[in-house]
Amino acid sequence: MIYVLEIQGPQEAQAWFTFDGQDLLRKVQAQDPLQPWEVFDEISARELMDLVRDGPLDEAARQAFPAIAALGDQHGWDTSLFRADHLLGAGIYQPEPIKLEQACLAALGQRTGIHRVYWTDQQAIAAIEGQEPLFEALGGWRARHALREQLLSLEVLAEDV
Repeated sequence: MIYVLEIQGPQEAQAWFTFDGQDLLRKVQAQDPLQPWEVFDEISARELMDLVRDGPLDEAARQAFPAIAALGDQHGWDTSLFRADHLLGAGIYQPEPIKLEQACLAALGQRTGIHRVYWTDQQAIAAIEGQEPLFEALGGWRARHALREQLLSLEVLAEDV
């Protein structure tokens, strides 16, 4: 499981979990002001053209959608292109892979407050056992408590720890 700790101020902390990277992406997209495909997308130029035009890839399509045509010409029509606006900038597609976890971290980084992501049960447990300096700050005990309560509710942590 993946755990996300959100701290909005000394009095406000909440923790939530996801099952895997895809679940993290869905939850981040649901709370983001951008469209889901702007947070993270993997698509080819041909698939982009199919989304905006019903018909063959002809000169009319190329003229109607020159940016998509340019992507197809530059990178190949069936090459996977990646988009993550919080990471790359608005509307930028690139052939170099972007992991959805990178896109999620960038999206969380745009939100107000402090966010920590613990990618495994072990990382989350280590954090509450004293390996998270954030918990030493003013009000940090609330953040530790929120993460601990999440771990307890999922039975990752025993009640007596």
